[in-house]
Amino acid sequence: MKRIAYLIILTLIFSSCQKEQGCTDNFALNYNIDAEEDDGTCQFGVTGGSWITQSITIEGNMTVSMGGFPLLDSTLNFVETNPDSLEPYKLTFNENSLYTEHDNSNNLVEGGTWSVSGDQLTINMDDTTLLLMIESLDRDNAVLSLDIIENSNDNGVTIDVDITQTINSLREW
Repeated sequence: MKRIAYLIILTLIFSSCQKEQGCTDNFALNYNIDAEEDDGTCQFGVTGGSWITQSITIEGNMTVSMGGFPLLDSTLNFVETNPDSLEPYKLTFNENSLYTEHDNSNNLVEGGTWSVSGDQLTINMDDTTLLLMIESLDRDNAVLSLDIIENSNDNGVTIDVDITQTINSLREW
């Protein structure tokens, strides 16, 4: 009987000393105000701070033909890092589902609405809707991809574009 009482007392002592675990980052979607020890489960969204584009990778193909004869058949594969050439440069997603885009001089470029469903980020501008995939997202980094598939024909010139644009961004708090 002493042994059982001793085990119960030890269990109570050790269980009362355990710190509550959970997400301790107050910027996280699942922040636990009572958590004393971070358990690595923090989840983040696109809201909070602004996303500053660090690089854009373009991969894919573009074909131009006239009357069925190919004029250009090109494979694209490059990384852009020059802030003057990065578009979007700065994106801010607000809690009220509005977003703004600024250039690297902090001039407003445009705005609109946004929504997230699973891994898909939808951005609605005045004349276009973009469907981006959230490849990765954590407290300070986001990787978004956009598939651009366009076919046009103007005065007998056919242009076919099939590229993926990958945007690598850092969050500015």
